Amino acid sequence: MTAAIDPTLINGWGIRPNDWQIGASVQQQLAPRTSVEFGYFWRWLGNFTATDNTLVAASDFTPYTITAPSDPRLPGGGGYAVSGLGNLVLAKFGQTSNNITDAANFGAQYQHYHGILINVNVRATKGLTLTGGINSGSTITDNCAVRAVIPEGGLILGSTSYQNTYCHNEPGYITKANAIASYMMPKVDVLVAMTLRSDQGAPLQANYNAPSATVVVPALGRAVTGGAATTAINLIAPGQVWGDRVNELDFRFAKILRFGRMRVNAGIDVYNILNQAAILTYNQTFTPGGSWLAPTSVLSPRFMKVSAQIDF
Repeated sequence: MTAAIDPTLINGWGIRPNDWQIGASVQQQLAPRTSVEFGYFWRWLGNFTATDNTLVAASDFTPYTITAPSDPRLPGGGGYAVSGLGNLVLAKFGQTSNNITDAANFGAQYQHYHGILINVNVRATKGLTLTGGINSGSTITDNCAVRAVIPEGGLILGSTSYQNTYCHNEPGYITKANAIASYMMPKVDVLVAMTLRSDQGAPLQANYNAPSATVVVPALGRAVTGGAATTAINLIAPGQVWGDRVNELDFRFAKILRFGRMRVNAGIDVYNILNQAAILTYNQTFTPGGSWLAPTSVLSPRFMKVSAQIDF
């Protein structure tokens, strides 16, 4: 069904979604050809929109709380309360008339980020160059006030149930580090280069398909509107469980060869030289005793590539 758009979002000043950023950085020379940079950044988004089903109200949802299954892989071994859940009453089932409007009509909503970076640059003599740094920051989002008025904004796709448990999202600081080094060997003109990256793993989820008959209905106190056999509920807050940190070290060896007017840039690249096997993606569907967090992809194993570029 096509949603209507509030006319106040179409015309006028200061109504479009906006993205503001303030940053400041200072660079200082520590020694000849060596400098350090420190920066701080603050970013915030504004003018959010929300979709309001004008045919239902917050009072048309029955709130409920479930108990997470006992499982040693869950925080604290499971068995804790998961609140912020609700199900539409039967009298309002199938009634939809959506209107996209300013989220501020229902309450305050915000998203902001603040972080720092530290970079070091070294341009030593005889062809050695070093660059490296860290970047650490935190993103905080909150739409709890809006969801309190229009909880249908948290409806689970294809469901009559919502989950607004984590309407305030503050997973913590995410820190990344990187380094690049290169050295041109004198006389032989052989380039040796290295890159290192270390990335924070992503915050994970435990998407539990809670059975209606044994979990949802006893908590709800009535049948689930629409008769769904299960309801997808995330059992962990963002930042409670993190994926593997991804560390990768790559090397490159290259030399320029000249044959008359022909020039050949030949090189050997070795990726993931330490053969790290960090998990990149996971099975985030939770089943008690099942394959939750089983790897679905890992960092590519060590491999080598030989390349050549010919100019003439």
